[in-house]
Amino acid sequence: MNIFSKSMVLICMMSVFTVAHSQKGMGESEGLSSKGTKAELVTLKGTVKEIKKGPCTFTTGKSTSGTHLLVTSNGTMFNVHLGPTKKVYNFVADSDGDQIEIVAFRTVKLPKDHYIAKELVYNGNELVLRDKNLKPFWAKNRGQGVWK
Repeated sequence: MNIFSKSMVLICMMSVFTVAHSQKGMGESEGLSSKGTKAELVTLKGTVKEIKKGPCTFTTGKSTSGTHLLVTSNGTMFNVHLGPTKKVYNFVADSDGDQIEIVAFRTVKLPKDHYIAKELVYNGNELVLRDKNLKPFWAKNRGQGVWK
């Protein structure tokens, strides 16, 4: 193998590593449940104004796409982080315009008015995304959410 071929292989390998590493997001390296940290839970009530899918710079997970609900309440817009699009989007795909109640928490690295959902209640259903230790259901290798 000549020097040019070796250089090209090295450049390709570095590109793959850079792209794979960048997909994780800019959040902390591990979630609260892994650290055993307890977070204060709050209840948000409002109207779902938009459902967003796409990269999330605050994730601790490996998914390239996250799902967020933009919820308005008393003139304030909250960005509620749900989880990986592949795991949670179908549960909220039809919630645009709905009244919703969200049990959520924050971390110190999240911007103002950003929250992470633990549970959602809308259309008479309660969706539990994270357990009492805030560990998400998808971290338990279950393929679906837990409806109560």
